[in-house]
Amino acid sequence: MPSRTTVSQRISDAARHRDIRFLLHFTLTRNLSSIVQHGILPREVLYPADFTAYAGAQHRLDANDQAVSFSISSASQNIFSAKSRDSRQAEWVMLFIDPSILWTHNCRFCCRNAATREMRDHRGFLGGPWAFEQMFSDEMAPTRFKGQSYRAETGIPSFLPTDPDAEVQIIGSVSADQIIGAWTCRNDDAAAIQDELNRLPGPERDILVEDFHTVSNGYSGWIVPRFML
Repeated sequence: MPSRTTVSQRISDAARHRDIRFLLHFTLTRNLSSIVQHGILPREVLYPADFTAYAGAQHRLDANDQAVSFSISSASQNIFSAKSRDSRQAEWVMLFIDPSILWTHNCRFCCRNAATREMRDHRGFLGGPWAFEQMFSDEMAPTRFKGQSYRAETGIPSFLPTDPDAEVQIIGSVSADQIIGAWTCRNDDAAAIQDELNRLPGPERDILVEDFHTVSNGYSGWIVPRFML
């Protein structure tokens, strides 16, 4: 069995080869203050906590309250729209997270939404290089695609997962120090977000202010910052 060091290095090498510069975690803007203070925490920690956190949905659809969900280089247009609609909140922030958590934290690499039956019933190991690369496989193409090579023929960049709903589940918490920036579509929120992130140690984190821009290959939609395109 490969050592943990070998596994981590293989994931790190694969992420760098794909030019993965960040993960995204979206949350209600009013959660940012507690995230900066306590980190990004799973629900099982938040339930008994002595501070308030606001959920975008009442329950996790995958029922995994030990996990926090992130997406690679983008956010799912379908999932974000559904969360926004269900919460009836317009003020969201997307946090850019250091991609090193892919190989330093306990991850489950889900090539589909973790709430799908395919992922919930999966009994194999999802924490290694195979599961990571599966997120970028042509096997994840929509059934209506009838070509030969889905990613190549529809122009999906190397850093985007094949299925926009794919997610990385971190089992446990993620320190706020892993936040490397934030993205808001509301200019009115930018200064307050910057003030919160300025409480973090280390270099100043930049705030991106632009629409949550969706790109499509004709089959699916990814929310991607324009500087990646």
